[in-house]
Amino acid sequence: MRIEPKIDVPEAEDIPQFMKVLDDLTTGNNVFLVGSAGTGKTTLAEKVTYSLFGRHENDGKEPPFIVINCNQWTSPIDLKGGQTIEGYKEGGLIEAWRDGKILILDEMPKLDANTAGILNDALAKSAKEAAIIFNGKNEPVKKHPMFGCVATGNVIGKGLSSNYVGNNVQDSSLLDRFSGCIYKIGFNEKLERQLVYPAVADISLKIRKAILRYEGKDANDDDTEDIMTLRTMLNMQRTYELEMKRELGMVKNMPNGKTLKDALESYIGTMSRDKARTVASEVNLEAFFNSYKGKAMRDVFMIEYKRRQG
Repeated sequence: MRIEPKIDVPEAEDIPQFMKVLDDLTTGNNVFLVGSAGTGKTTLAEKVTYSLFGRHENDGKEPPFIVINCNQWTSPIDLKGGQTIEGYKEGGLIEAWRDGKILILDEMPKLDANTAGILNDALAKSAKEAAIIFNGKNEPVKKHPMFGCVATGNVIGKGLSSNYVGNNVQDSSLLDRFSGCIYKIGFNEKLERQLVYPAVADISLKIRKAILRYEGKDANDDDTEDIMTLRTMLNMQRTYELEMKRELGMVKNMPNGKTLKDALESYIGTMSRDKARTVASEVNLEAFFNSYKGKAMRDVFMIEYKRRQG
């Protein structure tokens, strides 16, 4: 028997795919979230899973999902179970299938295609009541009503990518298990501005647009060599918050501590020399460095900081 979903995620309304993914899992469809690194695919999968199980995030209980971090070394034992030097180990697919959890296949296209084929039987039966698959001991395992699957990937797996070279071409039979439930997860400026301090969000979004213009890409194209993702913004935000708390005397000031300027220069420094120079000039990075700790920006920081403290 399925549990009634309960949406208790503040960002749900700002994530266009949230309800679609929730509906797919509720009806037994397998979901595939595709997008560049750092766009929040795995986070979305986890948030939707908590809603599917009617639970609060960070409720202190065992997570309602099992994550398999897929790569070229992921083996059949990781999926279906098998003998190891420490004895028999149950696979993540079998545990999720048996215990009624969502199986999150993080970066599924990185799987060897032959290993990925092990998933075909189970994913073909995701919506079938009391379906049976076999574990590494060839024992029958009955499907729990709450089992579901969400895969994530930088690419779909139909071809190789110049930017994500660790991915493999996947068999069409596997991709067919996700047909009609493949969602592009890209930039979401509204969500980014909700989650990131204004100063960091403003300069980050300017940098992203400058990169896209330099590369001749459109506003929603995330298949780029250098891109400003939500993950990058959140990394910078942590540095910025600590820096501002030190500036405002909220925590002890430490000489030579890391600053937002350091973080941005590190990010820009990974680009080619011409791109870095063009982007820095276009967004007037030097002017930002001279202003982001000024009084007006401090006041904006304090307003947002207090809001976050509730």
